[in-house]
Amino acid sequence: MLSISPKSFLPIAASLILLGGAQAKADVSGVIPEIGDLERWTVFSLGDGNNFSRAFGHAFIDGYLGPAGNGNFLMGGNATINGDVYNRSNGTVLTFQNAVITGSIFNNQDALLDNGVNEALAASAHAFSLTPNRPNTSVKLLGNHAITITGAPGETVVLSLNNFILRDNTSFTLQGTATTTFVINVNKKFSLSGNSHIDLAGLQWNQVLFNVVGTGRKVSLGGSSIFEGILLANNRTVKLKGKSTVSGEIIANRLKLRGSSRVLHPPIISPLVDTVSEADFDRGSRDSETGQSMERGAMGRKLK
Repeated sequence: MLSISPKSFLPIAASLILLGGAQAKADVSGVIPEIGDLERWTVFSLGDGNNFSRAFGHAFIDGYLGPAGNGNFLMGGNATINGDVYNRSNGTVLTFQNAVITGSIFNNQDALLDNGVNEALAASAHAFSLTPNRPNTSVKLLGNHAITITGAPGETVVLSLNNFILRDNTSFTLQGTATTTFVINVNKKFSLSGNSHIDLAGLQWNQVLFNVVGTGRKVSLGGSSIFEGILLANNRTVKLKGKSTVSGEIIANRLKLRGSSRVLHPPIISPLVDTVSEADFDRGSRDSETGQSMERGAMGRKLK
């Protein structure tokens, strides 16, 4: 019979704890598996027809661009894509003035992009089918107001909203741990303006999905607004202007960037240990229920 002394057991136990902690992290794809490998993109567009997605002024995209659909993308002014572009055989990427693509343009990527379109459509449908487990039906914050939505360790928080509107120095905070995920469905207006923020506390961008459904108004981010997470709007145009920033990913029918707007794709950091215990989490949740609550370089490898 194998015997283990108390002294020899301690390093084994510590190793098991660290191993368990390394795996204790969540990702939206664990809840919505159809999202597949869409998280590789910084910007992915599905639009067909003759219209171009576009970036003008000092707009900045940090990472991979996938113009699916008609494959058309137009860049002007001092716009920059700090990464590679994967284009369809029927697509056109046009640059003029001082627009720059720092990486390469890979043509004839029809199979890769068409697969992404199918994943985006299936992911949105799955997300919208989830049953809400919070009572919120709309979020409209004006004038320095703030709200925090808290998810427990291991929980997927699902919201179904008519409108999501942040203006004038407001903040919408999602709080959780490395094992919490959020899926927020919006079926009417989605708008951030002024110095409004979507902030993540204890979460990374790939743990949060905003799924804007239907063919309504443009999804609009302006001023110095900040969005963190995955923004999925298959049937909408997503428009960024001013100094607005998306930290995560945009999947949209079409994209329009101008001003000094930015779309960043921060690396995912795997935690060695989930350092927030449930007791600490519960205490922090009570304290924040009513209160207010990067960039990376271009990826160094090509898409597989």
